[in-house]
Amino acid sequence: MKTLYSFYKGFGVFLLLSIFNIQMNAQDIHFSQFGNAPINLNPALTGIFGGDVRFVGNYRSQWDPSVSYLTFSGAADMKFDKFCSNHDQWAGGLIFNYDQAGDSKLSLTQLALNTSYTQRINDNNFMTLGIQLSGYQRAFSTEDLEWGSQFGVRSFDPNQASGENFTDESVFYGDFSAGLNWHFQKPNSQSNWDNQKRTKLDLGVGLFHINQPDKSFYNNDMSDNLPMRLALYGLGTFKISKPLDLVLVGMYQSQGPHEEIVVGIGGKIHLVNELTSQVNILFGVNFRLGDAFIPNVEVGYNSWKFGLSYDWNTSGFNEVTNGRGGIELSAAYIFVKPQLGTYKNCNPIY
Repeated sequence: MKTLYSFYKGFGVFLLLSIFNIQMNAQDIHFSQFGNAPINLNPALTGIFGGDVRFVGNYRSQWDPSVSYLTFSGAADMKFDKFCSNHDQWAGGLIFNYDQAGDSKLSLTQLALNTSYTQRINDNNFMTLGIQLSGYQRAFSTEDLEWGSQFGVRSFDPNQASGENFTDESVFYGDFSAGLNWHFQKPNSQSNWDNQKRTKLDLGVGLFHINQPDKSFYNNDMSDNLPMRLALYGLGTFKISKPLDLVLVGMYQSQGPHEEIVVGIGGKIHLVNELTSQVNILFGVNFRLGDAFIPNVEVGYNSWKFGLSYDWNTSGFNEVTNGRGGIELSAAYIFVKPQLGTYKNCNPIY
């Protein structure tokens, strides 16, 4: 029994957990605060923000110490002024993602390049096409694993040969992804801050791993192709009154035989909303249907935004995790250039 437990906790952990979450089977990263990891959600969200340069960081740790599993993401995207006009906008972004799970230290490192083109339909509507090119390293270690052949009749001998033979403990592969995003925003008065409309909505679709690369650790005919992942989402903020916004989010993902649906609702309170100073706080809750209840809070201070959430597992999977969920942190900073005359209409998305 100890051997079986060690196997599932180590190298086989991703097989066990894939029943409950698509991220494990395909090793795609996943954040409960998916709206706070925009260019991971869809390459077509590159450049869809108010400002000129955006930096985003996300960290997630879950199920520890039952199964140690952590994810980190760092991303930056910017709009290119020299390509900008009253009708279109180019943007680019970089992503670094890393996650690691279990005693086997099963890990995935991703470096991605995003680019997007936004066509301005009118002052309210924008359509964006995004493309992502990625390189991956997938690896594991057998150093801390225990195997059945190392157990004798009465004792465990760590010096005994495991009898296991892996062709590679690290593989490299690349892929490409694409997406579309529709952005709607209420008209904004740049001359009167109090009249600024905060209502905006993004609806989009992303298709990842279009070329379905082989990610197998075995150098033989046993291919292990990464299945395509479809992501559909909606991110909406609706101004209810001068100090209050209603926030609604939803996401559907499918990859191979697995599906995931997350919906959420929140209220954002604007404590200070002046031209030179903005402070707001959001209280919300997301639901991963059939799996988790996710309370969250966000604090915005001028160009900064910080988010905190926790996954409370509600499915039968809590027997594996001993009731422990996952804590998640996010941080974002948006740099805005001085709005001189030449830039007035260059970056109309806010």
